[in-house]
This record gives sequence, C-alpha cells and structure tokens, in this order.
Amino acid sequence: MEYYFSGSIERIIFENSSNFFKILLLEIEDTDSPFSDYEIIVTGTVADIIEGENYTFWGELVQHPKYGEQLKISRYERTKPSSSGLVKYFSSNHFKGIGKKTAEKIIALYGDRTIDKILEEPEKLDTIRGLSKASKDNFIAALKLNYGTEQILAKLAEYGLSNRLAFRIFDYYQTETLQIIETNPYQLVEDIQGVGFKMADHLADELGIESSSPQRLRAALVHSLLETAVRQGDTYVEARDLLEKAIGLLEEARPIELDPATVAHELSRLIAEDRVKNIETKIFDNSLFSAEAGIKNHLKRILDRPLEETFSESELEKTVADLEKEEKLAYDEIQKQAIKQALSSKVFLLTGGPGTGKTTVINGIIGAYTRLNKLTDSKLSDLPIMLAAPTGRAARRLNELTGLPSATIHRHLGLTGDNDYHPIEDYLDCDLMIVDEFSMVDTWLAHQLFSALPSHTQLIIVGDSDQLPSVGPGQVLTDLLKIKRLPQIALTKIFRQSETSTIVTLASQIKKGELPADFTDKKADRSYFEAQGQHIPDMVSKIVSSAIKSGIAKEEIQVLAPMYRGPAGIDNLNRLLQDLLNPLDDTVEFLFNETRFRKNDKVLHLLNDAELNVFNGDIGYIDDLIPAKYTESKQDEIAVRFDGTELTYPRNEWHKLTLAYAMSIHKSQGSEFQVVILPVTHQSGRLLQRNLIYTAITRSKSKLVMLGELSAFDTAVKTQGAMRKTYLVERFQQSSQKNAAANEKQNFPESSTERESDKKTPSASNQQTDSFRLTEDNLLTIDPMIGISQADIEAFF
Repeated sequence: MEYYFSGSIERIIFENSSNFFKILLLEIEDTDSPFSDYEIIVTGTVADIIEGENYTFWGELVQHPKYGEQLKISRYERTKPSSSGLVKYFSSNHFKGIGKKTAEKIIALYGDRTIDKILEEPEKLDTIRGLSKASKDNFIAALKLNYGTEQILAKLAEYGLSNRLAFRIFDYYQTETLQIIETNPYQLVEDIQGVGFKMADHLADELGIESSSPQRLRAALVHSLLETAVRQGDTYVEARDLLEKAIGLLEEARPIELDPATVAHELSRLIAEDRVKNIETKIFDNSLFSAEAGIKNHLKRILDRPLEETFSESELEKTVADLEKEEKLAYDEIQKQAIKQALSSKVFLLTGGPGTGKTTVINGIIGAYTRLNKLTDSKLSDLPIMLAAPTGRAARRLNELTGLPSATIHRHLGLTGDNDYHPIEDYLDCDLMIVDEFSMVDTWLAHQLFSALPSHTQLIIVGDSDQLPSVGPGQVLTDLLKIKRLPQIALTKIFRQSETSTIVTLASQIKKGELPADFTDKKADRSYFEAQGQHIPDMVSKIVSSAIKSGIAKEEIQVLAPMYRGPAGIDNLNRLLQDLLNPLDDTVEFLFNETRFRKNDKVLHLLNDAELNVFNGDIGYIDDLIPAKYTESKQDEIAVRFDGTELTYPRNEWHKLTLAYAMSIHKSQGSEFQVVILPVTHQSGRLLQRNLIYTAITRSKSKLVMLGELSAFDTAVKTQGAMRKTYLVERFQQSSQKNAAANEKQNFPESSTERESDKKTPSASNQQTDSFRLTEDNLLTIDPMIGISQADIEAFF
C-alpha cells in the first residue's frame, strides 16, 4: 500500500552520484501511514536534496532485515518554503552571493509567491543594490534548477520514462529538458546513452507526433544510416538497404504500415537539404563523406608536392650498407628494398605479420633518414621525425623499439576525446611521419591525421592488413593497399621463429585459412584444450593458477575473449579472475553498476583522453579506493596507476573504467602480452572470423593457451570476414581518370603546383566533385526513389 510522508530532511546518509540513489533520514511532520516514530529512513532515486528543507515522499513501507522499517519511494515533491523561511533559504550556501540583507530585499520586492514571481520577472532583480549580475544569474539558475527539477521529472514520468532514465536525461539537458524533448524527442537518441530510436519514438507518440510525420521518417533514416556505420563499419549504405532498414525500424516501433515511396521522398529531402550525402544510390553520413573525401584530397596534396631532396640509388645503397655495418645486422633483399623505397617516396605503405621484421625496417628507415639528412648529431627530441600509433600501449611500444619519442595520434593532434573530430589550427611540425598499427585507424581519425600533415612531409604507414579492421567505420589500410600507385611493400618472410617458438608460424598458417595439422598438439609455447562453454570458466581458473605456480607473474597473464556475455564471456571471466587474483580481504570495495572495484585490481581505460595522456585500451592498476568523506569532490574516488602516472577518477567518471583480467580482442590491438589465454566457442556466433583469431594469437609474445571447441576455431579460421562497404578506392580511381582526361595521359598523382599562400586544401565537405548532388534547382528533375523501382520496393516489403 502506498503512503505519503511529509517533513524535513535531517540528514543525507548515503548518495550514489552516478544513478541518484540516496538514503535519507526524514523528520516526519505529517503522514497517512500507521508508522508511529518521529523519523524514518527513506530510500530511492531522487535528484538534488537539501538537508533541512521540506519534502513529501510517496511509497511503500518495507522491512529491512538490519535497519527495520523504511519507506521505499515511488515519487516525491519538494514543499516550497514559507515566506518566513525564505530569508534563511536565500542566504544559505546554496545561493552564492546572496546574504541575509539581500535576501530580505528580494522578498520585500516580490511579496507573496516570491519564488514564482522571481522566475516570471527575473529582470526586477536588477533594481536591488549590491546584487551583481553574476550573483543574480547564479541565483535564478539555482532557483530554476531546484524548483524545476520536480516539474520536469514529473512530466517525464507522465511520458512513461523510468526514474533512472529521467534523471540521466535531466542531468544532460538540465533546465532545457522539456523544451528539447517536446521539440524533438529523437534528439535523445544522439545525446543520451541507453535511449534507442524505439524509446524516443514512444515518447514522440506520447507527444502526438504522427507515425507518418516527416520528422519521424527522417529521424529513422538518419539513425539507421549512422547505426549501420557504427555496427558494420561501412562508410555508406545503399539507398535500397537504408530504406529497408529504416522502414523495418519504423514499423517495428509502431505497428503501422508505411508507404515506402513516402520514406524515399524524405530521403531525397535529406539529400537536398545536405543533411546526408549521396554518390548515385550510395548514401553517406555527412561526417564520413567528408572524412573519406578528405583522406583522398590530403594524400593527393602530399603526393603532389615533390620530395625536397632526392637521393640516387648508389647513395641509398651505400647508406643502407653503412647502417648494416654500424648496427651489426644484415637486411634481406626485401627489407633493403623497403628502406630505399620508403626514403624515395612521399607516401609509403609497409605491411607484414608478426615476426616479419617490420620493426627492423622501421629502425632502418629512421637510421638511413638521419644519416642521409645529416641528423646523426641531433638530440632525439629535436629530430624532425614524428612517431605515432592509435593506442597508448602501441605508441609506448614504438618508443621502446625505436628509442624515439612516440605518442598516440590523438595526442599529436590535440584531440581530447573519442568523438573530438575538428579542423586543427595548424600543421604538425614534422618532415617524416611514421604511423604504426594503422589497421586500427578508422576513417574519421585517418582524415584528421592526413589533414594535419604539411605538404612536404614524407608519410610512412605501417600495419598488418590481416588483423581486425578499426572499431570505427572504414578499412583505411586495406583500401590504401588497393591503390596501386601508392608505393607499398609487404614483408612475408618470418624471422622471429625457432624450434621452440611456434606462435608466429601458427599465425602465418591461419592467415591462409586452414588450421594446421598440429593445431591441437602441445608445443613448448602453445597448447590447446577442448572444452564446452560452460566448462571454460573453471578451466581458465585452473590454467591461470597453474601459470602463477610456474613462476609467471599474474600481471603477465591476459585472457582475450570474443564476446562479453555468457559463461565464457568477458564479464563473467573478469568476475572469476578478480576473485582468484585479487580476492576481497577486510578492505573496502566500490560497487559501480555490476562491477566491483578493489585495490590492486587490473583495469582498462575505455576512452581517449589526450589531456591526461591516457587512451582507450590502456591497462592500469588501482592504487587506492578513497571514500567520499576524504575527497575534495565529495565523491568516492579511485586512484589508478598507468605506467607510473597516477590518475584519480571520481564516481561520476567510473564509466571510463572496467576490469581488465579479461578483455575483448578488439581492445587488445596494439598490445602484446607474455601469456595469452584464448577461449573460443560457437556461442560467439557471427564473430567467428579469421582476422579475430589471427589478431588474438598475434598478441602473445611467449605463451599461448587456446581452449574451447575445435570446430569453432575451424569455423572462424575458414570464415573470411565480410569486406566493409567503403568508397575510398573509387575516389582515387575517379581522381586518376579525371586527371587522365584532363592531361591526356595516365599519371597519378595529378600534377599541380602548391601556392605558398594556399598551404591547406579546402574543407573536404566543400569538395563535391566525386558525388552527384541533389539541389533545390534540380530536385524536381530527380526521381525521389533514387534509382529504386517500385517493383524493387514491393519485393522487399
């Protein structure tokens, strides 16, 4: 049965700032319940609560086994303070800059219904002497926040949103919540994590937005377009497929049949209004269209500028020979060719799997470059060479292998977050740029990097094209390798192998699409155990325990898994390994959602943060858990150590962390571990692909333990991952064809002279030579079905 309790908040006993859950002590003034005490514990999800202020709570009485009877609330509202209490309220710490005398002046000015009148006529505050503009603005904002919260949350509840989601929405939009939602509820899909199109559409339905509303149809098209890019990695979607996806989404959200021609017409309007781009029937998200065009334009700009200094074949041969002598090593012919060609090219692609000598060639390029340019006496930090990689661990490994400073691409570009894509103010200051692990670089980031390179820079791209593609849209390395006129060499000969080292050989065999005959045989550096999914947790526990007993440090052991859910999933394995490797003793642990953080836990940072020099995929260890009463932020905090650097995470930033005893194969890219444990079963479904297994195996430096279902490994190795839909190769081909027509010869790159006053190319978004554009002028001449016949539509629906 639901009861109400009215009274003042005596104390906030506990609050979780991440989800607004609070435990309060309420001094009771009025209630319709049989509860007889003068105060009661109140628990539930509530927004900002001020101790000493009056509230009314509704909910049910529950019996806590330890703390007795409590009120579990379903809703609440704040009781506005009376006029006699307003002076004390306005002059409290909650309103900075408002003293007792100013509070009395405000109340005298507005009279009855003071707060309502202030919000209706805030300009009257300008007549009060001593009240600065900043104090006035803060005062009004605080009033809106405190008294608007309950009204906003009540309205969101009417729309059917849960308390938790309502608070998340309010936390993001604050006082503009209702205005934004009621204007365009579909904005929630873009801004609020956990809100999908169906939820926003339900809200739109409550607001009276018709199922055939152009706003709704366009929202579904834009959402389907970007979702396909993020989920499948494609940079475009065929109009026919996009219409199918959008209509399916629309009719699933509301069981009302839609006319495909109407949806297609809205797609034409989106193109005409430049909300999305098209090349014939290929539909692009604007940012991906611009980024892909920008990659081509900026590479062309760099290629158009000849090398400032060239060296003869004999000079290159002598330099490489001197380098071999000084470094006491011998390059094979393909490695020599790679070094010489890299030094003779404006853009050069170097690829190869593990053990094929990519690092040897990189060091050879750097050594020869410094000698040819007489830079051997320069300090490392003064060399006009930049080294970069997409992840922090990969960048640090590049530094260790070359001895030169290295940083993430994000850090070089000054990008502070994952989605922080914007034009930079100036070019990077370098004559030679070497980027490693380029298979991980998506279309957005590649565009940012290439746009930041000066035209005179030599660019060397290094990667393994057989690894997993980037998490973000595109397959930039794979596409660039198809541009025949871009100089490239693939290293295939394996150097890093011996009788006791078979991991590199296994990876090479898997690339060919077959499990070797000795796959299940026990080797000195690898082994295989057959196991069903439900038995994998127990086996992983035994394998890790055995490894530690053999003398391997627990920090050197890494479990890599394809999926998060299920017995053999990352989430379950992390809980198991946490209890095994870092069991809870008498010290505190912090709970965040379903994750428990403990001191000494191995954790993974999930977002790029160049300002703090910590990046997606960086592994750290928890040094301390600090309760809120000891912190300046008044929140629980977690102190994490990353390679000697310690960062502090208040509770509202804990979403940036997760346990790292087990991690995804995607997250492991750019890293190497002494021991890798790889569980693979058919539960991974469509994730079972060759590049997934190959990437996982190549993360191991010395020991590899595979377990699961042999048939699942076999399925994965024989399954070539689907190629992503991108238009980068075609852009280069079209550019070459246009150049051939203009110059009556086949010659790439196009010949042009860079003007000193025009060092940067125009924004890619303004260059539309590769696409057929719909405009207001030609809209009526274009079939709104964009090349799709009615028969095609009917065949789909």
